[in-house]
Amino acid sequence: MRTSLLALAAFFCVLKVSAQAWNQYPYEPAGTALTFPADEGHHPGEPVEWWYTIGHVTGDVTGTEYTYMLTYFYYPTLGLDGFRIFNLADDDTGEFHAETKATNYPTLSQDHLEIVASVLLGGTERWVTARDGENELIPFNYHIEATQAFGSINMDYVALKRPLILDTTGYFNQGASSYTYYYSQTMLDAQGTITLNGVTETVTGTAWIDRQWGNFNPSTGEQYEWFCVQLDNGMDMNIWNVFDTQNQIPDTSTYRLTSIYVDGDTDINTHDFTFHRTAYAYLPDSSRAYSQQWHFVYDDIDLVITTLHNNSEVQLPFRFYEGTTTVAGTVGGVPVTGVGFAELLHPYEVPQMQLTHPMAGGGWLGTETISWDLLNPDGGREVYYDVEYSLDSTTFNPIASNITETSVEWDGDAIAYGTDCWIRVTGYSIDRTLTGTHVMSAPFTFGHVGIDDTANDGLQVTIHPNPTSNDRVNVRFDGAVRDFSSIGLHDMGGRLLAERRIDRAVLPGETLQLNVEGIPAGMYLIMMRGIGRETVVRKLFITR
Repeated sequence: MRTSLLALAAFFCVLKVSAQAWNQYPYEPAGTALTFPADEGHHPGEPVEWWYTIGHVTGDVTGTEYTYMLTYFYYPTLGLDGFRIFNLADDDTGEFHAETKATNYPTLSQDHLEIVASVLLGGTERWVTARDGENELIPFNYHIEATQAFGSINMDYVALKRPLILDTTGYFNQGASSYTYYYSQTMLDAQGTITLNGVTETVTGTAWIDRQWGNFNPSTGEQYEWFCVQLDNGMDMNIWNVFDTQNQIPDTSTYRLTSIYVDGDTDINTHDFTFHRTAYAYLPDSSRAYSQQWHFVYDDIDLVITTLHNNSEVQLPFRFYEGTTTVAGTVGGVPVTGVGFAELLHPYEVPQMQLTHPMAGGGWLGTETISWDLLNPDGGREVYYDVEYSLDSTTFNPIASNITETSVEWDGDAIAYGTDCWIRVTGYSIDRTLTGTHVMSAPFTFGHVGIDDTANDGLQVTIHPNPTSNDRVNVRFDGAVRDFSSIGLHDMGGRLLAERRIDRAVLPGETLQLNVEGIPAGMYLIMMRGIGRETVVRKLFITR
């Protein structure tokens, strides 16, 4: 099942973990920047730090599937030490409750994990390392007590695996200018009680812990999508995608990182994986959309990660999605399943398009290219397009469907010259949840209709023949004498394709020729530039 993965041991992304026993203190993973239990504790020299845990547990009496997320942030501001976020959910019904409260920490140990939190307008909460009968720390065993408005947890954790050290050393750059220390505890036996809506029952299941400290700040930094995955074959995964300020995900470990616990001896850290979003969903009030399904592929790991519910949003101190996921796929061709969590700080917009050709009020001859710009590109939202035309601005007919390019050639479907036509471009996500439409504000016209030979610049110029299939066109000047420096042929993007220099006065009634040999069919602009920087523009249609 893991033959291919283990065969990668010769490459840099696979780490053979030290044989040092991990379930004892002190534990110092070789080649890392971390030591335990000290790095479970507080790092007062760092600007931001947080302790994060999630749990998937089942009620021993009711069989209810519960999940929870609890995070304590150390982020001093306004005279407080930080804040706490506590989410509690019934995954069978989709009931979800999120609560964020300011917090002080009467106890925040630096040499081991011991948090005593005084929650503003709440009670006292604890997340501490367990102790034995002689008051000695029990390595990687913890006790957690926390309460929110709709319920509480009272849980005991026992780590079943060594910590997963992210990016091999546990220290790396994250995003454009941030650094972080980071490790995960990927599989903990979780037992205790959960209270929800006044009903308390004992629960058992699994939990996960994430620890980060540094200057990477989720409330002010670049947006991201994060995932933890626990597979039934014993593998665990921590997946990061960070979006830059242009909403792209650069292909570097700074922005893309997956750390994989393969077994007790082997970890993999890589940014060389594919991660496609295959479904999106709006919140129940339609105020925001998040991705809700992802396809992950690395080597012989092929997984689909799917959220259970679309309502799991936290709104304070900033808006983000935090909810449970299911996982299914294959590793080495063998089916696997699993559970996980998704933390999504990146929302999605509907695609917004703007036509660049044809232009409203312009013309069209022969086979030309319809083109448009995507105004809000997003590295997490692949866009597909349908292109249509209409002769009445109401009924639209297909030109192309489900294309990914932002242009398409069209021969006009033998529409007669002189006919007005509108173009509509619809852009959508792969599941069509995010759909945007752009329609021309005014029609363009087939053939020579719309060519203005007496424009409001006061100059009488005739372009003939127009339309033309000739290699040369005639430019006849009527009226008063004008001084011109050149006549140029430009495409609709403004690029100069052909030019005739003049540098003299043009007499009334004089005709000059412009060579357009080799110019493909389409609509162009003839620009006549005056010596005094005056520019006169006329349209030219070329047919071939």
